[in-house]
Amino acid sequence: MQRNNFSIRNALTLRAKGVDVLDALFKVENTDLLPTKLKKRIALKMKNVLSGVSEIEKLSGLRYPAYYIEPVLTVTVSQDNIDGMGVLYARTIPVDKQGMVEIVVQLTAPLLLYSTKSTMKLVLGHEFLHYLELVRNFSKGLLSTQLTTDSIYEEEFADSARGVEPSRIFKDKKIVKDLKKTLSKGLSDEKLNEKCRINWIEKGLPMARIPMARNQVKLSMESVLRSRFDPNAVKIVSELN
Repeated sequence: MQRNNFSIRNALTLRAKGVDVLDALFKVENTDLLPTKLKKRIALKMKNVLSGVSEIEKLSGLRYPAYYIEPVLTVTVSQDNIDGMGVLYARTIPVDKQGMVEIVVQLTAPLLLYSTKSTMKLVLGHEFLHYLELVRNFSKGLLSTQLTTDSIYEEEFADSARGVEPSRIFKDKKIVKDLKKTLSKGLSDEKLNEKCRINWIEKGLPMARIPMARNQVKLSMESVLRSRFDPNAVKIVSELN
């Protein structure tokens, strides 16, 4: 159990050609929470992630942020529990790395296992827009724009205000249309939800339940001001209204 409880960035960092890189499967490979057979299936599904990231980079002309696969499915519950349970298949998380902020995309193992290639690309694109929004906010020294509501229902609407307008980043009309839909209504993939419920949740595979109000990250202004983000991403978002 203890091997799975480590700092996201420090434990996932490897050295390659003198540059820090993120080993996307490090947590999956080193956790004791999943059977070996399932780990191998997750590794095989990485091809869809790599393909999706490559396409997002090609369509945007920007480098995709660091990302990793989380072996534990994160689910949220509203404060009054009226809305039930919400599954967080992916999150864009700012983390503190040696006194500076780095923005990392977290993809859950069930997303890799049960999503289609097209859904994976859509999720990656959606999180990419959140990444750019964070780059824009942090570049301006803003810290209070990512507050989370106590209600899953309200959070679905709040999420739409946290992404950069897709048409300002992508020229491909189809992905712009699809991303606008996910930003306004959230990800709607009933087959993914059903497979996740039957094959992960009902089988008792690892989950972490958190209240919606705790789905936040606290950062210091000093860390934000010291941070350096992708210059091309900063240039693009600085030109947005």
